[in-house]
Amino acid sequence: MAAPVPTRHAGPSRRRASGWVPDQHGAWAMLTLPVVAGVWLGGPGLVHLALGAFWLVGYLAFYAAGRWLRSRRRRRELPPVLAYGTATLPLGLLTLLLAPQLLRWVPIYLPLLAVSLWLTARGAERSLANDAVTVVAACLMTPVAVDAVGGAEWGPVWVAFGVLLAYFLGTVLYVKTMIRERGRRGYVRASVLYHLAGTAAAAGLAATGWQSWWLMALWALLAGRAALGPALNRRRSRPLRPVVVGVGEIVASLLLTVVVLAGLPLD
Repeated sequence: MAAPVPTRHAGPSRRRASGWVPDQHGAWAMLTLPVVAGVWLGGPGLVHLALGAFWLVGYLAFYAAGRWLRSRRRRRELPPVLAYGTATLPLGLLTLLLAPQLLRWVPIYLPLLAVSLWLTARGAERSLANDAVTVVAACLMTPVAVDAVGGAEWGPVWVAFGVLLAYFLGTVLYVKTMIRERGRRGYVRASVLYHLAGTAAAAGLAATGWQSWWLMALWALLAGRAALGPALNRRRSRPLRPVVVGVGEIVASLLLTVVVLAGLPLD
């Protein structure tokens, strides 16, 4: 077969195909919003620039390493692993230099990283277990960002962490019902029940003064989406493209983050 003729659009496509640019659109909200929440709760500091850069480049290194493992360690997948991995080290050292107390989070993140890479190497990168591990790691960036500037009133911080964690775990189920597990009623039922439980938990937070009732209303909408979204998608001749689902998740994530932060009982 003859080699494909290069076009002016081939460059970005090749970068995505070789692991330089992640193609998981909805993951960017999960990557950034917990950090934003932590910066807002703890107050912005210079260390957050280093922490944010370290987190972003570290994620790119993690993504590239996952692709390399899935490819059975093909050499063509190695350059982004080496490039991002090399850039991650000095950013991590700079972050620890500015906030040495963040060293206590290393024993928490190392097992999460090891489990995720192990699952990826075994071909289970899309499993619920691996998704849950990555969600926990991402949402922990809320207390990490607060800790980077010396801490704050920790009650609201852990409430924000818990709500974000619950939401992003719910997106794992919902997105699977829309794409990879489309048409599987068991996943749809699990997703609907999960979001109904989240609605009840949000009502409990509102009743005890930790959140506003807007959070319960939003979770109720998410529960409705969990039921209607897969049903409407199943009736389409072609399912919604992953980028469309991802953009929808970004919008919902932004809205939820605003509602959560606005509803916290802060002095």
